[in-house]
Amino acid sequence: MSSAYRLQHWLRDVGERSLFNVRYHVVEETAEDADAVCKTISKDVFFAVPNRTRQGNELPPGTVLTTYDQVRDYYAGRLGSYAVLDSRPLRSVAGDWYVFNDSAATLRGTGTVGDIDASGAEFVVNSAVLFPTADDGIRGEICVTRHPFDDVVRGLAPKLAPEPAIHPAREMRHSARLDELVDALRTNDDAALGALLAEGHTVATRFDPLGVPSEISTARTRADAQKILRGIFAGARDIAIVTRIVTDWYVFAEYVVALDPRNGRGRIRRFAATHPIEDGLFTGTFGYGKEEQLDA
Repeated sequence: MSSAYRLQHWLRDVGERSLFNVRYHVVEETAEDADAVCKTISKDVFFAVPNRTRQGNELPPGTVLTTYDQVRDYYAGRLGSYAVLDSRPLRSVAGDWYVFNDSAATLRGTGTVGDIDASGAEFVVNSAVLFPTADDGIRGEICVTRHPFDDVVRGLAPKLAPEPAIHPAREMRHSARLDELVDALRTNDDAALGALLAEGHTVATRFDPLGVPSEISTARTRADAQKILRGIFAGARDIAIVTRIVTDWYVFAEYVVALDPRNGRGRIRRFAATHPIEDGLFTGTFGYGKEEQLDA
């Protein structure tokens, strides 16, 4: 396991509880023990683990988990397909309510992966994972994977066409798309928003407003995705991106939404999400958000 995941207990004492909780979880994932993993998880959960296929990030039953028992069953079932041998962090951001990790994990097949028997095979999977956190552990694991697992096992994962070596052209385009997404949400321009989303855009999000129950939303079409995004950003006076990570296959952003006083006096919204992107269009939104009351 990478030294980046050492359990440095003093982190909790200096206010880095989220980072400690996520490291503890990642370390236990290599134990091949579902009960050990679940000790690192909060009782108030939201997991989104879409099935990456060649068509996109699909959400069949069992990929959006909202109870602790569902999460326990998920980890027990996953051990029948593969075990995590090692995880190498590539990009990481730690906040006080979430941690985002882009990592390359070395897995060992223990059974069927997709439609292929992967028993004994070792393979590397690149994933981007948002971990919302709570005092009692990670609240969620919101994961998108670069390629379908079975394509990786077979050695069939597609390669992107080369870009000019002198500058990151694809990443520059993706960063521009993220700015366009913010502009469409800020101005409530539904046509511009729709033009940025793939037709099969999938969504799995949780949002925690103040004083009312959490809102868990899923979508499997562009039209439904637009409704969810409009709802999260409804009433925005302005939107800022306070964390931005742009790669050649996804963008990650933490948005801070200043509300019009008529829609939430003294409140802001925070929303962190990973958006996979292909051929210039966002193919999914997988995230977690909350509303905060500002001090008077």
